[in-house]
Amino acid sequence: MASIEAAFAKPEKKYLRVLVTGFGAFKEIKTNPSWLAVKPLDNQTLKFTQPADSAHSHAPISRPVEIEAHISALEVPVTYSAVLNTVPPLHASKQYDVIVHVGVRRKVEGLAIERLAHKTGYNEPDAEDRHCNPIGGKPKAGDEGAENEPVNRGFGRGFEQFGEELRTGINVDEVVKHLKSKGLEYTSPSDDPGRYLCDFIYFCSLACARKEKSKANVLFMHVPPVGLPYQVEDMTKAVEGIIEYLALHAS
Repeated sequence: MASIEAAFAKPEKKYLRVLVTGFGAFKEIKTNPSWLAVKPLDNQTLKFTQPADSAHSHAPISRPVEIEAHISALEVPVTYSAVLNTVPPLHASKQYDVIVHVGVRRKVEGLAIERLAHKTGYNEPDAEDRHCNPIGGKPKAGDEGAENEPVNRGFGRGFEQFGEELRTGINVDEVVKHLKSKGLEYTSPSDDPGRYLCDFIYFCSLACARKEKSKANVLFMHVPPVGLPYQVEDMTKAVEGIIEYLALHAS
């Protein structure tokens, strides 16, 4: 009886605010596929239906949930300063329920869903040939061994409470399974976001979500160069698939 009533119950409405980010040009990547993948989603609304849970006849009748996910897309320059000037205010505003960051992985085929991000080790200069800030300042000239002492670069002041790694609370293996079910077979989980701007924005976003006690679900996906093996349309489909999974299972 409960299942029949649930089937005819008026659906609940749920609204999600989603932000997807992609990166701009850098080095030999003149047109970044991560931005091409997310740009078509700007100001779009995706609709999903969560069916009523009628598995237990004696449980209270639940209603199906109609979910509308309104998406905003943002292009982020490939610079450390752009990330630090952009991401913390986004989390402080607490206006997003889901934040999906997308970046390109130059030398590996397929899609990679990243489980974690790193606090330090950002030694490569960005697209403006600027280095990440050193933690604790640079060794002073004249100090013994200063010229040979490596500079530790990454997140320092304001991020002291965080360890070397931050992990997303999202079940990455299930996200991968969901994308594969949509025909995106060349998708895998990853524990190596690369210690460049992709890793940097992911750590910054995960850390800021925790600092702000935000309930936003944060995830990062690496896309390959176009044609290895996916086209831009496939990458956009993957972003939509991630949003669908998070809307139905993690919101």
